[in-house]
Amino acid sequence: MNEQIAYIIDIQDIDLNIKKIEDAEAKNIYEINESAVSLKNQSEKLEELKKELSELQKKVNLCELNIESYNEKILKYTEAQKQIKTNKEYNAMQKSVKDNEALKSAEEEEIIKTMTVQEEIKSAIKKTEEDIRLLSDIVLNKKAEVESDKIKYFDIKKNLADKRKEIEKILKAEFLNVYEAIKNNNKFPAVISVNDNRACTGCFRILPPQQFNELLSGEIFMQCPICSRILYYKQDMPEIINDKTDKKEKKDKTKASKKARVKA
Repeated sequence: MNEQIAYIIDIQDIDLNIKKIEDAEAKNIYEINESAVSLKNQSEKLEELKKELSELQKKVNLCELNIESYNEKILKYTEAQKQIKTNKEYNAMQKSVKDNEALKSAEEEEIIKTMTVQEEIKSAIKKTEEDIRLLSDIVLNKKAEVESDKIKYFDIKKNLADKRKEIEKILKAEFLNVYEAIKNNNKFPAVISVNDNRACTGCFRILPPQQFNELLSGEIFMQCPICSRILYYKQDMPEIINDKTDKKEKKDKTKASKKARVKA
């Protein structure tokens, strides 16, 4: 593999890790906002239920007042019957008593129906209040999690950014510019492998044999003619030897060899 391609892949890996972190942060914010919207909706629902319950109670109170009024009329007409001397007047008064009893009965039935609805609404209020408590806990916990992650993610992203800068120092500017241009053109990942069938795994365009052989040579910087992504054939990354590390390792090996001869 071309060494410069290897550096670009390292940069791309860093960018992918940073993107994962940013996606995780965005997801957390999205979930908080979604929970906050649900919390607002449930709070509005609770207010509507309480308002409806209050209106129903007013209705019950009115029915009770009407029943009290009908009771007074029934009592009044019943007492008046005792003073009546003619059948016609008695029958008329009796009809008034029955009419008021029917109206009273209707109000009592209405109270029963209304109180049944009230119980249903009270149950809905209880459930909604529980939902609000759960959503409030979710929002608070998620906000605390986000605040905690901010420090952790900040340090991770800083370390990744520092590593990226170090790689940029040894990567040719023209190659880095090509990578950035492809990435900014919403073609990410910008560096993509070519499979054993000679196909770009980004757009699945098959490379001609000659192009594929040139790619295998590791001597050229190749882009896909269709999707413009930087191409490489997936194989072991070249070992990039640090001079100081290499010398130290050789020195350590020499010491170990001398010790072995002394013991022998």
